[in-house]
Amino acid sequence: MDLNKWKSVLVKIISKVEGRTISGQLRIIFELWLTENLNSDDLEYIDIEVLRNKPETVKAQSVLSD
Repeated sequence: MDLNKWKSVLVKIISKVEGRTISGQLRIIFELWLTENLNSDDLEYIDIEVLRNKPETVKAQSVLSD
């Protein structure tokens, strides 16, 4: 760990103190950033794009033989 990069040190310390993984801590930071920096139109756009790009699941067709 590079001590000159205070962000990496801070995230590691906070996540350890609060009992989270580093990825869990980064998710919290990202969600906070979203709420502080995006308006409702931006969030609606993201929701629409996520749904539009979500792969559709294909229902398995079973063939019943008599």
